Amino acid sequence: MKHTRVFFLAVLSALVFIGISCSEDDPTGPNDLGGDPNLELTNVGQKFPVSVSVPGTSSVLRELGDSIVITENDGGIVTMHAVFTFDTAFVRGLQEELGISALPETMKRSILDTYVDRYGGVIDSTDRDAITLTAGAKLKITSEGIQEYISSKGDLSRPFTVVKYDMNVGDSWNFTDDDGVTITRTVTSKSTTDDYEVGFWMLKVIKVEETKEDPLLEKITYVTNHKYGLVGMHYQTKTGQEIDVTVFPPTL
Repeated sequence: MKHTRVFFLAVLSALVFIGISCSEDDPTGPNDLGGDPNLELTNVGQKFPVSVSVPGTSSVLRELGDSIVITENDGGIVTMHAVFTFDTAFVRGLQEELGISALPETMKRSILDTYVDRYGGVIDSTDRDAITLTAGAKLKITSEGIQEYISSKGDLSRPFTVVKYDMNVGDSWNFTDDDGVTITRTVTSKSTTDDYEVGFWMLKVIKVEETKEDPLLEKITYVTNHKYGLVGMHYQTKTGQEIDVTVFPPTL
């Protein structure tokens, strides 16, 4: 188990495809989301491969086996299920990049417990060469944006917005999750040209920065596209390291 704990940091949050009003001209507020829920992107069975990399290095730590899969879509409320497969070498590399390899075992366990409680993930480390991480989440995904229910621990009456595609740079909102932690999300950039790389493609994107109290992270940046949804997440640790997660939409 000890080699798998920090893996939650860069993978489980990839399921999270997040108050104060965005602007005085917005009559609905940031956590109201309309739009068309019938998208090819969110059809049952769609798979979203994921890869993890560290800027400044020449290689991806490892493309994860398996994918995030949509198992249900109920009027735009999408159930996503993930079974990731990786090995101890991947986790050791991730721990080194995060700068926590030398932490005491008790501290690593505390970090693990925090993320397990947040996401409800399950790890099977019986085979050290094929460790599996199983996790799931419900999201609302429409033509207008993305919301998540992780912060309300699955309460479908309390969605929290990741992004609304008509937001502008500087729009900001905050809320308190079920653990009593205040989360602030802010739109930090919005492309006017195709300037964000996803595989062989370049896309226009909106970047939303999240800050909150966290044992390891300084901030998370969600990268979304109005057609393809979540395409990336950038994690900045308290030690200044950055780890990037790329999500490959099946309709790209």
